[in-house]
Amino acid sequence: MLRLILLGLLCGGASAGSHSLRYFHTWITPLPGIPEFMVVGYVDEKLFDYYDSEIRRDIPRQRWAEENLGADYWERQTQTARGWEPWGKTNIQTALERTNQTGGIHTIQMMYGCELRDDGSTGGFNQHGWDNSDFISFDKKDMVWVTPLSWGEITKNKWDRDPALNQQLKGYLEGTCIEWLKKYLKYGERELRPVKPSVTFTSVGGNKQLSCVATGFYPHSIDVSLFRDGVKIDETESTGVRPNHDGSYQIHRWTEFDPNSQAKYSCVVDHDGLGQKLVVFYEPKTSSMLLVIICAVVVLVVIIAAIAGVVWYKKKAGQKTGYNPAKTSDKGDSSSASSATA
Repeated sequence: MLRLILLGLLCGGASAGSHSLRYFHTWITPLPGIPEFMVVGYVDEKLFDYYDSEIRRDIPRQRWAEENLGADYWERQTQTARGWEPWGKTNIQTALERTNQTGGIHTIQMMYGCELRDDGSTGGFNQHGWDNSDFISFDKKDMVWVTPLSWGEITKNKWDRDPALNQQLKGYLEGTCIEWLKKYLKYGERELRPVKPSVTFTSVGGNKQLSCVATGFYPHSIDVSLFRDGVKIDETESTGVRPNHDGSYQIHRWTEFDPNSQAKYSCVVDHDGLGQKLVVFYEPKTSSMLLVIICAVVVLVVIIAAIAGVVWYKKKAGQKTGYNPAKTSDKGDSSSASSATA
């Protein structure tokens, strides 16, 4: 079930420099211990809204959502979610009939939401999946439904026969959805602000690979590229963006390289949390060792010089200790005796 939700999250992801509001409704054929229907809502990558057919209540999953959205809001969300439950169950049976299937584990997922970009423009989407594959999606510009499946044409034609419904959906995606997104961003401003990544660029695998790791960043949209003498390296591998336990993200990108190469390698990271692109250059371990050796030599020279100075000082002090001045009279002080003699 978690995999299904994450699949929807990736499919409906917002681009870098933007904010998004996304809802994912998932229906699944009956399985022990798993709700037949779930709703999750995300602002950017933060889960703030949750409902399932077992608890039958819509509940907040972020403190800012609980503190700023009143009881009436959560009651309306609960009633809306309950209304969606039978819709999915009916459509699972319809899809089974149209695909000539009986039994087995099957899912329908609806993913919809909107995006507010940093240049002020907006976007919206509404799409449906069957067993983790595209089933039908809404073309907001032309206000028609599009399907890649032959048996999906029946649904397309049925939904397109109601232009008022399509117009209503377009209005939601371009208006209501954006309005609520702005409210959520205001309520969760502190928790949703970008956090810059921590970046390390080192050699691994017996110095045969260069590895650039960026971690601790939020939101998940990030670009990490490796360069050789200023030219982007295409032959790289990556783990992709992965979640950390604290809600931030990490990514690891690496490439093979010759440790004896004289080329200059760099890792360039672009993220909303950074004021500008971050460039980290690879410093060979030999250079670091050489610096350590130089520092050690300098310290040794200073110590030797200090010891030599101490020896010289003691030698000079010993010479002064052997000097015996002329004895003076025991009668009166020296100045009075000098005057008397004169």
